[in-house]
Amino acid sequence: MIEATQVADQVTGTFAMPDVVRQYRELAERSRVGPDLVYDTLIIGGGAAGAGVLRDLASRSNASAVLVERGTFGGETSSKTGKAIHPGIRYLRMAFHRLLLAVRLRRDPKIRQTFAQNLRGAWLDLQLVWYGTRERKILLDTSRRTVDEIPNVVFVLPDSPEKKWSVFFGISLYDAFAACWAWLSFAPRFSRVKLYWNKASLHRELPNLAADDVLGGIRYWEGKANNDKILVTKAIRDAYHRGTDAHPIHALCHVEVEHYEWIEDPDGGYFLVTLARRFPHDTLPQTITVKAHTITNAAGPWIDQARNRTVQPDNRTSVVYSRGSHLEATNQFIHESLSADPALQVGLVPLNAVRQHYLRPFHQHGLWYIQCTTTDRAHADPDLVVPEEDEIEELLHSYNALVGDRWKISRRDIFNVFCGIRPLASTDGGQIAVQDISRMFRIAVRRCGGGVVYDMINVKLTEFRWAGREVAAHIARELRRKDVKRLGRSTTHRMEFLAVPDEDRYAPHIGQPPQRDSDFVRRKVEHHVDQLMATSYADYLLNAGGIRDAVVFDDVGRCDLDLAVLDLVLRQMGDLLHWSGQQRRAQWERFAQIYTRNMAYTELGDRLRGHEPASLSGQIAHATQAAPPAPPATVRAEPARAGGVD
Repeated sequence: MIEATQVADQVTGTFAMPDVVRQYRELAERSRVGPDLVYDTLIIGGGAAGAGVLRDLASRSNASAVLVERGTFGGETSSKTGKAIHPGIRYLRMAFHRLLLAVRLRRDPKIRQTFAQNLRGAWLDLQLVWYGTRERKILLDTSRRTVDEIPNVVFVLPDSPEKKWSVFFGISLYDAFAACWAWLSFAPRFSRVKLYWNKASLHRELPNLAADDVLGGIRYWEGKANNDKILVTKAIRDAYHRGTDAHPIHALCHVEVEHYEWIEDPDGGYFLVTLARRFPHDTLPQTITVKAHTITNAAGPWIDQARNRTVQPDNRTSVVYSRGSHLEATNQFIHESLSADPALQVGLVPLNAVRQHYLRPFHQHGLWYIQCTTTDRAHADPDLVVPEEDEIEELLHSYNALVGDRWKISRRDIFNVFCGIRPLASTDGGQIAVQDISRMFRIAVRRCGGGVVYDMINVKLTEFRWAGREVAAHIARELRRKDVKRLGRSTTHRMEFLAVPDEDRYAPHIGQPPQRDSDFVRRKVEHHVDQLMATSYADYLLNAGGIRDAVVFDDVGRCDLDLAVLDLVLRQMGDLLHWSGQQRRAQWERFAQIYTRNMAYTELGDRLRGHEPASLSGQIAHATQAAPPAPPATVRAEPARAGGVD
């Protein structure tokens, strides 16, 4: 936390685990002997939703807040996304679909709702698309290239739920929304869509295609986060650095809300919140208490559990779960082809009859790969989210059905698989399938004693700034109603993220980082520990993208892992975070357990079994050493670069 006068385009402070320890100590000392400070809100959850609220409050100059996250920032649902920053063409289609259902011009056996319920659903989805295009533009303008644009092509198939003309109309309208927001912000642009009337025109544009049954397509532009977890962490870091002594902004990971209750007093009352640390420390108390005027429940899938940690729980269920699985695959041919030809760096979106798939090329840590994403499968347990074999097969089939033989991928090409869930509002009424529930976020205002708890439901990565602003506005009205204070105006729509030293050097999307350079890997790990609150080996590799530094190709161009790089990262994190030998082993075993579980239906899934990291056995390893036994790993080939390939 720094003085407001010190906030410039770049800050020199850190955002690391010692900052969490220091903040926890300050809160403990303040609750024991310090002046009674009642924070404007306490935020439960350090994912996208909580980050949006914290950053919006920080932008208002005179707000105070405490955000707590029981794990790592952005380490759960927010890091298990398809990384798309988009309002969603599917939601525009659903808006028109629900409108036709409302006026009985269409029937859908999966949706049995009243006229008013269908009309409300259509309105929510239309709002989501209209304002979502605004949010995409704001993130493109303010995130310092953490969010970039990517062209996508939607393919109309024989079994697509809509006809070709309606798809062309819908995406043209979708692009028109984006053009409207550009003109409203005095950055005029015109339509960027391109129509492909038949299969032949598509194949001329994308020579890697080989689908025979495609009826046509349309190209449009979307946003993508280069890394979803890093976007969330940077938002929290940005808010933290904007706090002042007079208006503190605290952000603590590995700290959990244990209990809260409303306390009446002559000044209007406050929430007394008990926090418990989940990080080891010899001298700090296990629990502390803080006071807050309001509580913001941004716990994502665990929103009901968090809300009910009070003396009078309501035991209501406010969410149902939708799961999505994602696989990442590459080989030497795909990596080099995408590097050499920018025209091929296009997302493929087949308009399927049932579940939507997004098949996008990504460039991270110098590696080009294909990310295949699917959504909308009902799920029950938020604590057990594991990719299923049929989901992997579904994604492989969807991608391979569109591309030529050289571009097809198999289980052997997959180097990462993950699965996430989305909490959706369960209060829409009637009978409706999970995939048809509106994706518009909801803010439920609940009274608890004399105070207010704000439940944030279904906040997508695209809308986290917007949702944060809406909740902060609720908080401002509540503080004004109680004559506590008047908060300043939100400025996040134009407030660029603060930069930190060397951020561009170690960003995931940099053009071509040094290959097999152990010093570069060490420095990047140090940057994540010092500036991005990296505290977990598994979280750094799987959520922050560090695993891609270990991806190499064997002697026939297939994907493989260089285990020496994984060993190097473990040793460097252990040294920086002062892990004991036992802690290092626990960190490795946790990563190996998650990775082998998620990769159970791929050929690289067994790669870690039986591996003993050199740093655990007392040996010295270097990332420049050859990888352990077959298949032999070779350095990623430097591709023939076409001008300006990023």
